[in-house]
Amino acid sequence: MATTSNFKPNSTKPLSNEMKSYINLGQYGHYPLFFKEWLEDGVHYSEPMSYRVANRNVREVFKKLAKHRTEEKKKTLLSALNDDERNLFIKSFVKVVEHNVLKDVKTLH
Repeated sequence: MATTSNFKPNSTKPLSNEMKSYINLGQYGHYPLFFKEWLEDGVHYSEPMSYRVANRNVREVFKKLAKHRTEEKKKTLLSALNDDERNLFIKSFVKVVEHNVLKDVKTLH
């Protein structure tokens, strides 16, 4: 039974382990969910974006991806997205990866 002390309507849920692992792979330049052509198109998506919006976009798509176990099925799901949605997800994903890389680098500040 859920209690009101556990209910936090505006809090973000912790990242799933699967999402964390894909973000960690991205920090080292490995993007197994994306084809090379997708990365070239998606990273240059013209809309500026904050980390908060990017994180929300990534979480929404990972909710859909979590229903599939294999990487091939996850790629198939991403292939089914229209180009704008997929490019937005890729830009969001790269933004989240970039944020995680830069938060650990203290010398740039």
